[in-house]
Amino acid sequence: MSALPVTDYFCDDVLVKRPYIQREWCEAAVRNPIRREVQADDGRIRHWIWVDALQRYLRVVTLADGQTIHNAFPDRRFRP
Repeated sequence: MSALPVTDYFCDDVLVKRPYIQREWCEAAVRNPIRREVQADDGRIRHWIWVDALQRYLRVVTLADGQTIHNAFPDRRFRP
């Protein structure tokens, strides 16, 4: 399975600011989320997945294409 594309922001800012986030988790969230929502303002898509290592849900935001990973962070407020 090939790696999903990412934005420069994801590589240069997100992974630097949150080095504990693994790219594999982000790709799993995009490929098999427990929930997916389209943001009304810009068409970007939010994907959520449970990560045992974090003991939290991880929110991964892709561009409107649904594949290019743009942002990722533990989402403390998410409830499935």
